[in-house]
Amino acid sequence: MQTIKKLSATFIFILASFFAIAEETVTKPTAQSSSSFDVDTVLVICIGILAVVIISLANTLLFAMKFHKKPTTSNTTKTLMLITCVFISAATIAQTTDAPAKIEAAVEHVSGFRMLLYAIVIIELAVIFALNWMIKLLLKPDANAATVLDTKRASSFNFKKIWNKLNKFKPIEDEASLDTGHVYDGIRELNNVTPPWFTIAFLLSIVFAIVYLYRYHVAHSAPLPEQEYAIEMQEAEQQHTAYLKTQKNLVDENTVTMLGADGIAAGKVLYQTNCFACHGKEGQGGVGPNLTDDYWLHGGSIHDVFKSIKYGWKDKGMQSWESIFSPVQIQQISSYIKSLRGTKPAGAKEAQGELYVEAKDTNASAKDSSANKQEKTK
Repeated sequence: MQTIKKLSATFIFILASFFAIAEETVTKPTAQSSSSFDVDTVLVICIGILAVVIISLANTLLFAMKFHKKPTTSNTTKTLMLITCVFISAATIAQTTDAPAKIEAAVEHVSGFRMLLYAIVIIELAVIFALNWMIKLLLKPDANAATVLDTKRASSFNFKKIWNKLNKFKPIEDEASLDTGHVYDGIRELNNVTPPWFTIAFLLSIVFAIVYLYRYHVAHSAPLPEQEYAIEMQEAEQQHTAYLKTQKNLVDENTVTMLGADGIAAGKVLYQTNCFACHGKEGQGGVGPNLTDDYWLHGGSIHDVFKSIKYGWKDKGMQSWESIFSPVQIQQISSYIKSLRGTKPAGAKEAQGELYVEAKDTNASAKDSSANKQEKTK
């Protein structure tokens, strides 16, 4: 330990001398002082970092020497002493390099000092590699230690031994005592016991069955598979509905609904800008059919109107607006067209197609017909 302390003190002394030399070199009035100061300072810092690494490795080596007594201890001590002598000589050269130099030869002095720094860096790297090699050499386990370690590992955990216990394998010598005397097609039957792992798994399955029966069919603390499926489907439907509300452009002919006053007003603007040429400004009809009565060529529900606008009817001269309007805009136009029912504009075109009755109107007409029948019976 005393040797390492002396080495550490030597390295600190060398590092301090390097900084002193660098400072003295910078103060000389040369034309290249700025650039020299930068390079030399970086080199000095690198030397200091490498010196710290060497000190750490030296302490590690001492620790290895303390707990691993080997014949190489004397050689290691000699190597450390050699490293110390190298650094002491390098420090002496660094301190006396610029003593006889003159101010006129400042540039040459700086160049020589830098070369010295490079040399010290190389020496430190070599020392680091040497220390690393010696540490690995000291900590390398010998063959006997490796054998003892393998024996301990084998005794602490033996998978084959555990596997044999789980299966209760019998040695081949006991095979004759296990023979039942039953032979079929050259295969002899042995009276082997059931493996313990199989018995344990069977018992665990019984415990699981009891817990499952109580949880699902006695305590009813968890839903049955059919109930769980119904709950998940309901949650999925709610999530789907919430998602569609945030994604308005996902509306199509299957999910379209009637919009309110704002949607109808937006649809009116789109209709009077793009649809009036065929159906009239007020939906009274022209080239296209009348949109205000109860007769429709391709269905009169909001879904049918949306589909007709989206895909068109080429055989009737109705173009597809899918590439021009967004789904929301088609929904707005469809809502506006449905709001025109019963407005009876001037110059309305005669009815075309089949009569379409809304679902609520069908119920109302059914009530009216039943009422008429009751009056007639009276």
